[in-house]
Parts: sequence; structure tokens; C-alpha cells
Amino acid sequence: MSRRLLLINPAHMLNGRVQRGPAQFPIPPLNLGYVAALTPASWEVRIIDENLRLEEGLSWRPDLVGLTALTPNAPRAYALAQQYRAAGIPVVLGGIHASALPDEAARYVDAVVVGEAEGAWPRLLADFEAGRLQARYDGGFDALESLVPPRRDLYPGGYFTEVAFTSKGCLGHCDFCSIWRFYAQCYRTRPVDDVVDELATLPAHKMVFLADDNLTLQPGRVIEICQQLVKRGLRRRLTIQGAITLADNEELLIWLKRAGCVYVFVGLESLNGEALTQIGKPNLLGANAEGYRRRLANLHRHGLGVYGSFIVGLDQDTPETFAQLERFILEAEIDCALINILAPLPGTLLWERLIAEGRLLLRHFPDDYACCTQDRVYFQPAHLTPQQLEEGARQLIVRLNRPGLLARRARRTWQHTHSALATLIALEWNRRSRVAARRIPDRCENVGT
Repeated sequence: MSRRLLLINPAHMLNGRVQRGPAQFPIPPLNLGYVAALTPASWEVRIIDENLRLEEGLSWRPDLVGLTALTPNAPRAYALAQQYRAAGIPVVLGGIHASALPDEAARYVDAVVVGEAEGAWPRLLADFEAGRLQARYDGGFDALESLVPPRRDLYPGGYFTEVAFTSKGCLGHCDFCSIWRFYAQCYRTRPVDDVVDELATLPAHKMVFLADDNLTLQPGRVIEICQQLVKRGLRRRLTIQGAITLADNEELLIWLKRAGCVYVFVGLESLNGEALTQIGKPNLLGANAEGYRRRLANLHRHGLGVYGSFIVGLDQDTPETFAQLERFILEAEIDCALINILAPLPGTLLWERLIAEGRLLLRHFPDDYACCTQDRVYFQPAHLTPQQLEEGARQLIVRLNRPGLLARRARRTWQHTHSALATLIALEWNRRSRVAARRIPDRCENVGT
């Protein structure tokens, strides 16, 4: 008799309502696809992504439930765990939040996976089948050779983009990011042929987001991937993310475009050098605003669209910061601007620093984790009030995306990329950003109490 496994990517819920991201298009939960692929054929597996639809209770009764969670959707993950455990069904929780706070997570589930689930999953299932499920498993960080393909056939569908990765980890130490701690500053790569073989299985008409934390850390390897794609006639509509310094590598930009790259996502973060030093990005200091403009222009010269990501609410930010960013984004003709309010999260140096300084405004965990997003203020800024930061971010996004300007910015994207897809993405991203900005003042009711 086969067993049943239900894998769930929980929704982000706040005040009983599903919260959508500031502007992002939902992407498939790749981690659950890999867990499903490592599950023996004797198991029947289903994946639910609550970003598309909410979990429908116990209509399909599993033998085991696996949950993944980022910090904002941890309360929903805990609620689902309680629901299934009350029905006598064991629950396993993994993901970056559980890895950052395993003792907390253990209060809500039967087993916690710390690190990557792939390294622990076969042993966990064997223990479960033998009736000896352990309270904690350490997945470690295995080599990335010979990965089994993720079970994309189990995704519920409805995604604008596919997702894949060619490497894992980051060598940086940004104080607002937990990735480098999660991976213990370890950087691993997949064999080029394996990457190209996987991309060959993805539909050519879909966008493909390469979710590497820093794809261009080894530019020669990225060039080789692009060359293999071109050689095999596998042009793909790629979106990648990397440091802005990738714009200095002419050969890399040429091959990215030839392989079908549509957008490059770069974290520019701030125009203030002192702020860049404090958040752990001194590598950006040499760029400054003029250096940013030059590099962004070079990306455009190669026909690549640009996602530019910025953080507001850094200790050096003042009321003048918002106008400075607005001028820069428009002058540099950034196609899609992502304005993030600084978001301290468990597992980051920033979280620890703000707690030590008494500046974190949240008090009621785990429920308050739902407030830990990049469109809410839940800490005391250094030179702004929380209300000034909220309103400044909201007004900045609205001004960047006012109706007449939306069309003009989209025309500039067309002139830079000559890509109808890139232009439509820019138009829709920026439109959604404007809509989402109206929710920024909808603060969590108990913040600061």
C-alpha cells in the first residue's frame, strides 16, 4: 500500500487575508520540487502552493506533511502544522526560517530540517517508515553533481516564470541577508552540462529565472553555460541576478544576450557610501551614483533590461533620500525599480543589532513574523520616524509609476531592449508596484505595542 506525502508552500497571511508580494510574480517552490523528486516511487506526492490557492484542509489525507517557510509565512506554516497534527498526521518543517530558529520551529512540528532538505530527506523518510522519526535533521550541504531533476510535473501551474539554479551560496556578508549564514559562506556550483540539460527541458516560451544568489561570481562559467545554450540552439528567456560589476564584463554581456537573457536584477541598495559599508557591501563603494549610471547604460547598450533594487530606511537615510532616489532611477532609466523598506529578519546581523539597540518594534512572536516584509516598517529608523519612512517609500513608488510616466518608461525599455517581452514586463511590474504601494501604510496593528 502506497503512502501519501503532501508538500505545502504556505501563504503569507496577515489579519486573516492572503498578502501578495510588493510587485513580484509568483515563482514555483523549487525546493519542494527537489524534495518530491527524492521521494520513492512507492509514495504518492502532491504539492500545494498557497501563493496560487489556499490549502483545502483534509480532503486528501496524507501520511506525512512537509512544509517550507520564510519568516513572513512562518505563522501560516505553524497554523497548518497544528491543523494536521491535531488530526494525527506528522509534520516536517524546513526552509530558511526553521534553519534560523530551529528550537522555535520544533515547538510546532514533529521534525525540523536544518540546512538543505535534500541531504536529509532519504534518511528522514526511512526513519518515518520505520516509526522512528527524529526531532531534528541536519541536511548539510552536499555536492551539486548528479542532482535528480525537480518534479515540476507536480506544480499546480499558473506561474509566469520557471525557476532553476546553477549554483548555491554566497561569499558576501550583507547584514540584512541570512543567505550567507545559511550556507556558511560556502559557494557550490553545478556542472555546466547538467544545467544546460535541465534548461533544455523547460519551455522556450516561458521566462526562466536563474535563482542563484550571485550567478556571476564566476563569470567564465556563466559564459560557458550561455555558449552551450547557443551551440545547442536552446535560446531561453532568462532573468538573472548578480552584482552590478557584471556590467564591466563585455564578453559576459554579449553571451548573455545571445543566450536569450531578457533582464538582469542588480542590488544597488543605496547611493550613500557610508550606508553601503554598514550593510556589508563595500564592493559597491567604487561605483557611486555615476558608476552605477555608467554600468546601467552598458547593460542597456547590450539590449538587457534592468531590475534595480534599492533599500530605504538605512541608518544614513533622511527625508531627502527619497527625492534623490527618484531622480537617480529616472535619470538612469532603470526599467523596473524595486523599492524595499529595510526588513530585519531572524538569522541576520541586522536583526541581532536592532534587538541589541532596542529598535525592533515587534513584540508578539511568532504572530508578528507576518509583519516582517519589505513593505512595512517594524523597527525604529535612525533619522526618520516609522511614519516618515512608510510615507516616503509609498510616495516614491507612486511618483515613479504615475500613469503618464509608466508609458514613457516603457517606451525607454523598448528603445533599450527592442524586446516586446521586456517592455511588457516593465509596464506590468511598475503598474503592480503602484497598486501595491497603496498598501504600505496598512501597518500591523500591534507594532510598537
